[in-house]
Amino acid sequence: MSKHDLHPEALADRKAGRLAWGVAVLMTIASWIVLSSSVQTDMARMGQSVGLEAWVREGASHVATLFAIAVIPLALNRFPVTPQNWKRTIPLHILNSLIFSGIHLALMILFRVIAYPALLGYAYETDYSFEAFWLYEYRKDAYSYVLLTLAFAICRSLEQSKLEVAAAKADAKRDGRLTLKCGGRTILINTGDVIHASAASNYVEVTTPHSTHLARLTLSGLETLLQAAGTSHIRVHRSHIVNSDRIREITPIGDGNVSIELDNGIVVPGSRNYRSQLPDAA
Repeated sequence: MSKHDLHPEALADRKAGRLAWGVAVLMTIASWIVLSSSVQTDMARMGQSVGLEAWVREGASHVATLFAIAVIPLALNRFPVTPQNWKRTIPLHILNSLIFSGIHLALMILFRVIAYPALLGYAYETDYSFEAFWLYEYRKDAYSYVLLTLAFAICRSLEQSKLEVAAAKADAKRDGRLTLKCGGRTILINTGDVIHASAASNYVEVTTPHSTHLARLTLSGLETLLQAAGTSHIRVHRSHIVNSDRIREITPIGDGNVSIELDNGIVVPGSRNYRSQLPDAA
């Protein structure tokens, strides 16, 4: 095994690949069951004989799909789609969808030719004309290709996000710095400079002595990073974290809740659910 194979990025990609394959298999099985049972229901409604043909027919197609899926992660490895290169890589993925469809259809026909006589007792026959077969099947395959490609891309994105979180936590613990994603920028902040942080939809608003940053992470995620750094920050409300060293005054406002004034003039609500976190359990 090479050093590249042991690199966290490579390990994350392999883990994402296993997860994506699992998702793809589950999607394929679910599709086989739904389509086969739907065909049987339609046949029964039209008064036709309901046998195993729908299950064999769709089963051959879905097993062939599992073999064809292999070209998707290969294409994503070679031609990842990003905001910077999508104009160049999308046409390559359209070409790859044709390869995906070709593999699927070739194996589907082979499996049906073998399975029909063995399981149903008669030969498989169909119209192989371009419009009736190849174009009809490619439309479905193109849809499947998009869904499966998204499954692999999402799984990779999730694993890469986990890597970024782990790296940010390590930086906070080792160097006492926060790595924040703000728009298209990455900003490094000393943990001790964080005066106050508040939840803002899918973002966290981080206030320092010199500026305010809107970072794309959760308040709980930020709390984890600050705890890893061993700072004096405390959660005082489900939507607020403050630096306890910057608290100027704590004022009770009834029902166990408090109002917290920081030394920069910001006033933050304190919930009774987090009262024990406050200095001297104010």
